[in-house]
Parts: sequence; structure tokens; C-alpha cells
Amino acid sequence: MNRHSTIRVAADSMVKRRRRMAGLSASGFSANTFLTAAVWILFFCIHPARAQMPDIYRLSDSTSNSHVQYRRFDIPKGKAVEIANLQGPGKVTYFYITDDGLPKFHPGLVLKVFWDDAREPSINVPLADFFGAFETKTIDYESRLLSINHHCYMSYLPMPFSRRARFVLANDGSEDYSRVIAYGIDYEKGQTFANEKSRLHCTWKRSNPTRESAHTLLQARGRGHYVGNFLYVNSRYEGWWGEGDTVFTVNGKAMTHTPGTEDEYGSAWAFEHTFSYLDTGYIQMENGRHRMYRWYAANPVRFGSSLTVAIQNQRWLAHQQVPSRDDYTSVAFWYQDQPQGVTLQPFSERTAPSQAVEYPKQP
Repeated sequence: MNRHSTIRVAADSMVKRRRRMAGLSASGFSANTFLTAAVWILFFCIHPARAQMPDIYRLSDSTSNSHVQYRRFDIPKGKAVEIANLQGPGKVTYFYITDDGLPKFHPGLVLKVFWDDAREPSINVPLADFFGAFETKTIDYESRLLSINHHCYMSYLPMPFSRRARFVLANDGSEDYSRVIAYGIDYEKGQTFANEKSRLHCTWKRSNPTRESAHTLLQARGRGHYVGNFLYVNSRYEGWWGEGDTVFTVNGKAMTHTPGTEDEYGSAWAFEHTFSYLDTGYIQMENGRHRMYRWYAANPVRFGSSLTVAIQNQRWLAHQQVPSRDDYTSVAFWYQDQPQGVTLQPFSERTAPSQAVEYPKQP
């Protein structure tokens, strides 16, 4: 059975279910009433964002603080500037940034975040890519954890720390940086966070092109949970490029999560158009470039000793899946017990021309 046949079968099955439900009206409970009740139950009892809303009234011993700046920053190539040093215990609740050079950030600008007394950053990614703006190209989207609205880059990722949180902008590019930056960091301070061990981590990886038909988004050791990623694919294949599965290797045991790239990122049967939702988004489809995100806010991938996240690079050709060598870039987010140092590929590798292999047109 091909994919289109499967879709027809599913549609027929849905029609039959609706007809069976219509029979409930004979007992005095209409199908419309049943459907309305079901929708409300699902929306208020299961939807993760709605489920969190009742806690908005809950009082806390914490106090709110905000670190805001609006001024010119001069960062010569090879140098770095500390933009915030927050004293704990506390938790970052919101971070936004913009500069007067947008819609494109300086490609050599790197965001580094150091938790507590760590010497190495736990967040170490190109600033634009932290928000999903690969190749410094801004695309507006709205999601649960990060968003870009016009020229405002925003993060709602909670970031707990016990002693301090240091935010640093580094310039490892080929040119000096001199622009006016506006940014703000909202954070709570309170003893609640003194014994919290969880720390947000973020890593950037590029496979240009992929090797052995796979791209590794994350390799982590310790105890923690994975909460999502941005993925950027540059493919020179005119047919369907996204047959690759996402594979989690949790504590040494591999498991396939979804049967295809489009399934993992909130679609099915290929991507027909762009979209932006709370937990999944496919926000770029142009000239072989594909940009998407996936959050696991309701279903984090938990691990006790190690986690590897990889995605296969396969295309659809002659009614079968075949290996490809496309250009994959990702930004992965996870929480881990205690801060761990994260390395970053050098500027030359990050900005190198794409080496995606060009495949002949599908017959």
C-alpha cells in the first residue's frame, strides 16, 4: 500500500467513525455535544501549555529582577565581552536581544553562557543560530520556547543557577564587530534554586556533508533530559530528501523515534508548506534549504548515563530509501546535572560553502 492509499484509508475510517458517533443522538446525546465536550477535555486537560496555566497564580518566595542594556558594543575579532553577571541563586526566565545591524546578526558573534564557577561555557553557539536564524537569515516564527518577531530574538527557556550566570558575547569571525545592542534578561532570585542541579546546555553541529548518511545532533554523558533542536538542511536533490529517521540512543540502547524527518518535525507525507506551531515548525523551504524545529516540552528524552541524538540522511528514489550526503546543521538543547563544557566548531567550518552532493533528478 502506497502513501496516498494509506491516506484514503485513514480518511474513510474517520468518516465511518463520525457516522457511528452520529448514532449517539438517538440516546439524547448528540454527536455535536460529544465532539464539543471532547475538544474541551483535550484542550484543558491534556494540552501542555494550557495545563501549566493554573500555576500562574501560585505564590513564590522568589523576587523578580531584570538586567537591561541599550548601548554600542565594540568587540574586535578574537575578543569577547561579558554582557551580564547575575548573582544567584536564581533562574533566568526570559532573554531577548537585537542590534542595529539586523535583519542579519554578525556571523562571527557567539553566545557563551557560564553557570556558577564553570570555566567552560555550557551554551556555546553562534548567537543567531541559538534562535534558529541559520546563515544569519531571519525568519519570523512563534514557538513554545524560542521565537523571532520582526527583529526581536526571544528565549523563554528556563535557566536555573545556584551561584552566578555569566552571559558573554565573543567574536571569532573575520571582522571586527561594532553595533548598538539592546537586550534584556529577566530572572528570579530565591533560595529555591540554591540546591537545583539542572543546567541548560546548548551545542551547535554541522555535517558538511554528512558521513555514513547520518548527522549527530548531540552526544551527552551524565544524567539529564533532551528538550529539542533546530535543524537546517541544505539538499541538492530535487526529489524528497527527508526519509531519514531520528534515533535516540538512551543509556546505550538505540531506539527509532519517528519514521521520517517530516514526522519528527510535525508533518507527515513530506512537507507541502511552511508552518510554525508551539512544539513543531517547518519555517523555510526555498532553493534546497529547509529549516525546522522540534521541542519535547511535554515528552523530554530522559537519560541516566548517556544520550546520543542522530538523524539519518536518506532520500526517496525509485520507491526506496537510499543514502544521501547533504549538508546538515543543528542546534540542540538539553538539561544536565551540573554544568558541562561545550565546544564549538571554528568559524571557517561554520561558514564554509555547502558541500552537499548534487544528485540526478528523480525519474
